[in-house]
Amino acid sequence: MNSRPEIRSRMPPSRSRAQLERRALLDARALVDRMRSYYQELERLTGAPISVHRALNAIGANPGLQASRLATTLGMRRPAISQVLKGLVDRGWAERVRARDDQRAVRLYLTAGGAQVLKRTAGRAIGRLQRAIKSLSDEDLRPLAASLAALLQRLPTRPARKSAGSETGSQRRARSGYGPAFAGSRNNNLAEPGTTE
Repeated sequence: MNSRPEIRSRMPPSRSRAQLERRALLDARALVDRMRSYYQELERLTGAPISVHRALNAIGANPGLQASRLATTLGMRRPAISQVLKGLVDRGWAERVRARDDQRAVRLYLTAGGAQVLKRTAGRAIGRLQRAIKSLSDEDLRPLAASLAALLQRLPTRPARKSAGSETGSQRRARSGYGPAFAGSRNNNLAEPGTTE
């Protein structure tokens, strides 16, 4: 009864592939934009970056958490977690307390100020994506998890650093013929006119 699958099956494979790519791109952009707007709202409200709020949330949920466990929970490396903890302590939102049974171990606790910030900002950004993911059925979650993992493997973890004397991205695009004039050409199926990825 649904004519949509028949229409898809009659499309040339290249056209249906291009449509899937475009849909995936637009949905990915929408997800990134929506999460960015949540994070920016939270950052405007408190003046603290989202990484600090993630740590605040994790410590609030697990009082006495060790820094190494916090790093694992947030998927961060040691230098990054040190900066986040410095931000929390400098703002007066968390404190480091040496464990009584092991003086080498440092436990993390929220201060009264940190608990107040956490209460005031609860649900604004932190946890929204997690709650949305938890609400998915197993049928929707399995392919999403596999697809996101595949996509993330194809993206660099950090932007390439420009070395001294190297040409800029716009210089490279101009030399290769992919400058702004070509942004909306047919060779760039995924980009909207006037944009580049």
